[in-house]
Amino acid sequence: MYFCKKPCKHCPFRQDVTPFLHPDRAAEIAYAAENPYSSFACHKTTVSDDESDDGEMLVVETSLECAGFLTLRAQAGEDVPEGFEPSYDICYTDPYEMVEAYEAEWEK
Repeated sequence: MYFCKKPCKHCPFRQDVTPFLHPDRAAEIAYAAENPYSSFACHKTTVSDDESDDGEMLVVETSLECAGFLTLRAQAGEDVPEGFEPSYDICYTDPYEMVEAYEAEWEK
């Protein structure tokens, strides 16, 4: 899978974006970054599943790996694709920081 160069302005892995996911979902994707076998497609490169009642999104052949996810993976010391330059300055430093931010926002 190819990757996005930079996290988009609504990327859930950015610490300068107000957390918008349920904390359970944030934890699921944050901890997945520590698993070298996991991937996470950028939401801007997925397509709507027309047969889904829940508005699910599908990863398709043209989907790109999320740059925020890859940055969090790099922060965890995991391998990232050759040529990818992590956006350390705008993304969470580790999964725990991301989960804490989403939990704090949810409690407001």
